[in-house]
Amino acid sequence: MGRRRRTRGGRVGVPDRETLLEGSFRRGQGEAVIPRVHRRRLFLLTLLLGACWTGLAVRLVQVQLGGNKAYASRLERQSKLRLELPARRGNILDRKGHILGLDLEGFSYYTFAPAEDPDRTARLFSKVGDFPYSVLLSKLRSKGFVWLARGLGEKEAMAVRRWGLPGVREYKEFRRVYPMGKVAGQVLGYTDVDGKGIEGAELAFDGYLRGRPGWALRRRDGRGGWIPEDLPMRPPRDGADVVLTLDVEVQAILEEELKAAVERHRARSGMGIVMVPRTGEVLALASVPGFDPNRPGDYPMWTRKNRVITDIYEPGSTFKIVTAAAALEEKVISPEDSVFCEEGAFMVSGRRFRDAHPYGWLTFREVVELSSNIGTIKVAERLGKDVIYRYARTFGFGAETGIDLPGEVKGILRPPSAWSGRSLASIAVGQEVSVTAIQMACAYAAVANGGMLMRPQIVLEVKGAGGKVLKMMKPEPVRRVVSEETARKLVEFLEGVVERGTGREARIPGVRVAGKTGTAQRPLEGGVGYAPGEFVASFVGFLPAEDPELLCLVVVDTPREGGHYGGQVAAPVFRRVVERVLSLPGHPFSERVQEMLKRTPEMVRVPDVTGLPPDEALQVLSGIGVRGEVQGTGGVVMRQHPKPGCEVPEGGRVVLTLGGGRMSGGKLPDLKGLTLREAMRRLEALGVGVRMYGSGRVVRQSPAAGSEVGEGTVCILEGRR
Repeated sequence: MGRRRRTRGGRVGVPDRETLLEGSFRRGQGEAVIPRVHRRRLFLLTLLLGACWTGLAVRLVQVQLGGNKAYASRLERQSKLRLELPARRGNILDRKGHILGLDLEGFSYYTFAPAEDPDRTARLFSKVGDFPYSVLLSKLRSKGFVWLARGLGEKEAMAVRRWGLPGVREYKEFRRVYPMGKVAGQVLGYTDVDGKGIEGAELAFDGYLRGRPGWALRRRDGRGGWIPEDLPMRPPRDGADVVLTLDVEVQAILEEELKAAVERHRARSGMGIVMVPRTGEVLALASVPGFDPNRPGDYPMWTRKNRVITDIYEPGSTFKIVTAAAALEEKVISPEDSVFCEEGAFMVSGRRFRDAHPYGWLTFREVVELSSNIGTIKVAERLGKDVIYRYARTFGFGAETGIDLPGEVKGILRPPSAWSGRSLASIAVGQEVSVTAIQMACAYAAVANGGMLMRPQIVLEVKGAGGKVLKMMKPEPVRRVVSEETARKLVEFLEGVVERGTGREARIPGVRVAGKTGTAQRPLEGGVGYAPGEFVASFVGFLPAEDPELLCLVVVDTPREGGHYGGQVAAPVFRRVVERVLSLPGHPFSERVQEMLKRTPEMVRVPDVTGLPPDEALQVLSGIGVRGEVQGTGGVVMRQHPKPGCEVPEGGRVVLTLGGGRMSGGKLPDLKGLTLREAMRRLEALGVGVRMYGSGRVVRQSPAAGSEVGEGTVCILEGRR
């Protein structure tokens, strides 16, 4: 039994096939017997299958009895979708309720790349959307979600539906529309495709305008269809409406006149502001060239900026208001004091300053009216750099005005410690200083408002649902810059600029207009010095001078034809803008002025009352319907303003400066530069004896200017041709 069985070939080993069959028949009575190794494998396979079926059965019981809640929750999540309900962005309106910006229903289109027909899809959508063909084609040949077009109108949407492009889906959302086109484009700004404010009022008040999106839950069945049932939702909250201080009619007038001026003078650009001085409300704010916020991408970046608050320029003579205000407020000079203007040329620290026309002696009033650089510099030298800087800062230069629009800059006003030897002279006449148009408008509004600087307002109110007022803007005084008395004198100076000085082109019949011209050289871009032959012309004025209701500023950059002075280029634009605004029917700011226009007063010629006693001079003026205002002391009228022969409206005013008589205790004036005859006339009016030598103009006097005048004083004058 223990020995191995030998095979037929005499080998000991594994039994052959016949031996196995024989043994099998013997053991199984004719049936085949499975070898042991196979039986073991069958057993293991059976055991494994049994375990699997047992595990499946256990898992099925577990799912049916213990895990149904978890799987029901998973089914709930997979079948439900949370849909965003977009909020409608609030409207932007002008002060009269005209809609300047609103949301309309738009149609957007998307697909999943790779697209079935990428070439045709890209070609068609590049014609109606904002994406170029090459960009769309590249995205459509890649993988993932692809926007094809955003915010299309109904007309474009109908065209897209006719195309029948496979895989393209439509999505409704709001699109921003500006129905006035280019009007007030830089003030309004624009939004991106997702309705977020990018520039202007859209950005400044985005928190009010944007609103809050809502959401809704929806359930899909196994085939992807919606199951009608009542599920939770949160409705969207639409944005609030923002009412601007702008008047769209005034805005359109300002833009039209600026555009015409830029074209007429072949200028680089133009800026303008119309505002209410006493409240700071801005009625119009314009830059030319402009842009259409419906298609911002079609315009250069610089045209989209609100350059009235973002761009700076050297103001030139309009900045002289700072020196004039400081001189009057600090009482270093009176309106009728004389300043010798050096016949048109004056050296300061190696630089020659010039006047547009050569002048000799001018009163301080005439220095402002005729815009004498030399006269202004001499007055500024009496004040000193610290005083000039302090008043410039007080008027708001070198600081933001605080207008509620993005991008405002401070301008350039260096502290006195950084000034050179000629900076005082340069800054006094509006050089070495840069301002924004809104700063200059606010400074002159302060003069018109009795010396009170106001914060410029661009928004009247913010309205929520149902017209509920969420925020109401009120006039906001910033600070007092000069006294009411100084402001009144400045208004008189500015009236003289328009009536007799450099701003005569701004005159409007029957209305007292006050204003100032400005002409400044244009600094080289990116360099030191000034561009030859390039100027910035400006004019700022307000009316009626006796109770200002409207202020308008005009700036024209680099006029190339028709002159370059502010009085030639900008003042006529001011006049045309104001005349058109005042002619608007029922305009709230022009009713009283229109009444004045209907009854144009008669003009009367001013008589010569110099040398007369004040009572007699006042009687003469009263006889022709003109009011006389006396200033100074003395027994006779030494000087009058306006001068004899000028015309003033009936009911107007003539300022009389007294002196002469038997005055004692006064001071001798500076007579250098006067003709001997004029000097003698002035001394005799003061009751001072005169002894003259030579001829021509006074080169020396004794006693010196400023010496006390007493009884029997004799002044010796030396003249030279």
